[in-house]
Amino acid sequence: MFGPALRRVLRRVHGVREHVPGELRGWRWDEPPVKPRAYLGLGVSEVAYRYCESFRDVWLRRVKRASGSVGEPLRVGLVVHQVFHEAAWDLRRLLGMGLEPWDAAERLLARAGRGRGWPRWAVGLYKALITMWAGESAGSSLLYGGVSAGWLPWLSEYLVDGSPLGLSSRLRVDAVEGAGVVVEVKYGQADWRHYVGLAGYALALEAAFEAPYDYGVVVRVTGVPDSKPRITLEPVYIGEELRRRFLENRDDAIDVILSRIDPGVPSSCNTSCPFYSVCHPGVREG
Repeated sequence: MFGPALRRVLRRVHGVREHVPGELRGWRWDEPPVKPRAYLGLGVSEVAYRYCESFRDVWLRRVKRASGSVGEPLRVGLVVHQVFHEAAWDLRRLLGMGLEPWDAAERLLARAGRGRGWPRWAVGLYKALITMWAGESAGSSLLYGGVSAGWLPWLSEYLVDGSPLGLSSRLRVDAVEGAGVVVEVKYGQADWRHYVGLAGYALALEAAFEAPYDYGVVVRVTGVPDSKPRITLEPVYIGEELRRRFLENRDDAIDVILSRIDPGVPSSCNTSCPFYSVCHPGVREG
C-alpha cells in the first residue's frame, strides 16, 4: 500500500519492542483477562474511543436504543474511508484484469469521482492514491517483471470475527499486512484512542488466526476538507499497555450495559461524541 514508506516507519518501533505477556494474546480468548464478562457484540470504536468517560454513550446506544448524531468530523472521516476503499478496489480490479499499471491509472484518473458525488478534496485524495499505488506497481513491473506486492496484500475493510472477545462477529479492519501488521485509516490529528483501537483489532486477529499482531500503523489523513489532503504514517507497537487499556475499557462497557443503570453525564464531555446533544439538549455542538 505504501511500500518502502511503510518499512521505514516500522523500523522506528522495532527498538521499543517488548515482551507481550501470553495472557494478553488474542488466542487466549477463553481465559481472563482476554475472556469477556459477556458476549455483547461490541464495536472496537465503542470500546477504544471512549467518547464518554462514564460510557453513557454506550448505555444510550445499547440500553436506551437512542440514535446519535453524525457531526462534521465523522462525516469527513466516512468519506476518507470510502475513498481509500474504492481506490484500492478499483486499481486492484484493473490490475487483476491484466492492465499495465500506467494504463489502469490513466483510466481511473480520467473518470475519478464520476457518479460518486464526492467533494473536490475527496476526488483529489482518490487521484493521489491511484497515482501513488500505480506508480509503486509500475516500478515493480519494470524492475522485476511483476505487479508490486507492496500494497496488494492490504485488503481494504478486512472482515474478522471478534465474537470470542465479546466484540462484533463482523469487525472491519481497514487493512492487514501479511507480516502481522494491522492498519487503520484515520481522519484528523493524533489521538491516543486510535492506538487503543489498534490493540482491539490486533487481539481479534490473534484470536482468529493464532498468530501475533505486534505492529500497527495509523494512516492519518489531514488537511481536508479545507485544503489539500496530507497523509502521514504513524507506527505503533501494540504492547502490554495498549492491550490492557482496551480490555479494561471493554469490561467497563460490558458492566455498564449489563447493569442497565444510567451511569450519568460525566464532569466533562467531548463535543465530538455522537450523543452530545442527547446529554446536553439545547446546547450547540462544537
